[in-house]
Amino acid sequence: MRKADINKPPVTMYPKARRVVQDSVNVLKQSNNGKIADKGKLPIVKKGKFAGYVIFTLTLEERATCPRDCYHWDDCYGNNMAFAHRFQHGAELENKLEQEVRELCATYKGVIIRLHVLGDFYSVQYVRLWHKLMSLYDNLAVWGYTGRKPDSDIGKSILYNNQRFGSRWSVRYSDAKDIQLAAMSRERAEPVKGQSFICPEQTGAASNCANCALCWSAPDKQVIFLTH
Repeated sequence: MRKADINKPPVTMYPKARRVVQDSVNVLKQSNNGKIADKGKLPIVKKGKFAGYVIFTLTLEERATCPRDCYHWDDCYGNNMAFAHRFQHGAELENKLEQEVRELCATYKGVIIRLHVLGDFYSVQYVRLWHKLMSLYDNLAVWGYTGRKPDSDIGKSILYNNQRFGSRWSVRYSDAKDIQLAAMSRERAEPVKGQSFICPEQTGAASNCANCALCWSAPDKQVIFLTH
């Protein structure tokens, strides 16, 4: 680990990249990341149960919304994302999400949201908001990863959503080696046939998330990332 990455304070390294919700047109963004979906096209899932769903992403402030015991607290990949817009969390964000999800689910066949490009679930109330939205819109799906421990209050709320909504809510616990619905770093775990798989986008077996779908279609297997 680089010396500059030791003992980071609970904020982003790039305060100018913070965005106030009131000043933003949308907080949910159509993905333009080639690792998530094909560039230059409407970002849609290409296979599996959610084929045709449009992919949106939400980016919050890393560390400010994350648990201090996150394995990647110091070397978060947000350290290298100076230009990513981080939306400030809280009541205004939650109100905006209710509005945008309602509009998107009325516009598209289906919507799948990547939570979170940066940041994490910051309160039980916030997780409950997503429970409400998932209950209201049956063409809404979510996938992502959390540094929250499964036995924490927030972690338990995330688990409840996983149990309640099945593959529509596929949020994996980072570095939780004792559960199936987990995302592990390669330095922490080796792939085991039938029990885990290395991210196909990273190995070149799939061009991006939209052409893979394993993170939400294989809940009985852990995903292992070669790099964070």
